[in-house]
Amino acid sequence: MSPAPLVRFEHVDVALEGVPILHDIHWHLNRGEHWGIVGANGSGKSTLLGLIGGTLWPVPGSGQRSYDFGAGTETDAVHARSEIVLVSHELQDRYARLNWNFTALDVVLSGVYRTDVPRRRPATEQRSRALAVLRRLGVAHLGERRFLELSRGEQRRVLIARGVAFGPTVLLLDEPASGLDAASRLELSAMLQVVAAECTLVCTAHVADDLPPLIARYLSIERGRVVAAESRSADAPRALAREPTRHASQIQGVAAPLTTAPDQALIALDHADVWLGARHVLRDVSWRLEPAQHWLVTGPNGSGKSTFLRMLHGQLRPALGSEVHWPALGDPRNVWELRKQIAWLSPELQAAYRYPSTVRACVASGFESSIGQTRGLTSEESARVDELLVDLELTELAERTLRTLSYGQARRALIARALVNRPRVLLLDEPWEGLDAPMAELLNRTLANVIAARTQLVCTSHLAAHRDHFTHELGLEVGRVTRCVQLARL
Repeated sequence: MSPAPLVRFEHVDVALEGVPILHDIHWHLNRGEHWGIVGANGSGKSTLLGLIGGTLWPVPGSGQRSYDFGAGTETDAVHARSEIVLVSHELQDRYARLNWNFTALDVVLSGVYRTDVPRRRPATEQRSRALAVLRRLGVAHLGERRFLELSRGEQRRVLIARGVAFGPTVLLLDEPASGLDAASRLELSAMLQVVAAECTLVCTAHVADDLPPLIARYLSIERGRVVAAESRSADAPRALAREPTRHASQIQGVAAPLTTAPDQALIALDHADVWLGARHVLRDVSWRLEPAQHWLVTGPNGSGKSTFLRMLHGQLRPALGSEVHWPALGDPRNVWELRKQIAWLSPELQAAYRYPSTVRACVASGFESSIGQTRGLTSEESARVDELLVDLELTELAERTLRTLSYGQARRALIARALVNRPRVLLLDEPWEGLDAPMAELLNRTLANVIAARTQLVCTSHLAAHRDHFTHELGLEVGRVTRCVQLARL
């Protein structure tokens, strides 16, 4: 007889805070069968991972969930929680939200301890085990680096190493390639080939082409229902390994013209250096955002793109001897006044926004740049919130709490929050991360409307797509400007 499935669902439903999310799930996972789960934002992918991992429970009476890890069938999730580990956007964001700035080695050691954070000085055997995991998965060079000073891609790989250090039977990965550039996707693919020999993988993605190449079978899920269980052919596209293509309209090597007077620039950097702890992140960056310009900031994971945006937003100040100014914005000294004119959205903000808020209240909180709505709204402000709920297709979600939304749905709510004040400058850090194709197109339409309303964009992205909004490109590598070009407008 073949071994019993590790995980089995028989006609299971799941609800979050009374909202039905999954319906009639019937599926099983066998040891060594690596599965994908594919679906749009809000389809229920992350909820299904929570159901597999035992952190979410079926609706009572809806069906049965069972596990078998070799000691017989179990219908509770107590033992399963020690056999199944989840690596998700929310886990990554938790480190930022709680300021857990441990070294990468300590993060992996917390996997060895099976705790949230490292709680004691490691024994020699424990330290050796954690180092062995780092080496085996190709991230030993990150061991002494601080987690919050790593790029998103580096953080993701360290958290996968932490998951492997648990010694799980099943490793769940929620959109592991999301937000990674081409080089980081190749590194992730190589890492997962090693991991797949040690445990059973279940990975989510928006489309099958974005699943790791080793995934042979996948579920398609729509509106909380499994609509198909499919196999990938041996020659299926391997998105993790593909290189981005250059946009045809890019003019190579043309310096971005700085034609206006210095006091007309919205933002001006002069020889800016930024340090995060002992790490020199940005080096000698001089740059101007002039009227009618829209900048795309590119570079590999870890090049300093996110730090660049945080400096423009006033969160970080450059080192002594370098300067950042906002001349055409009145050079406000009060950061709250500055944020009424410059809005910022990033994965870190999404991590920090854990206030128990409805979508409507989240959007309204943008008026004060607060986490959670802090005051009542005027009739004009309420109308603005309603307008953005329609524009971002959030009306049906308006009274849902952020906790019940998918990562991509929550991203749309925060985009609306960023726009509520009609900012002069909109800073977006990898805004397409976590969005499926229809929602990415919705974002593009929104950005076109934002530009038409005379808001200027500064946006980081590693993607070859979504470039038509921009007039200029700034390239960063290892914290230095390597490209400053004007883009042809079609």
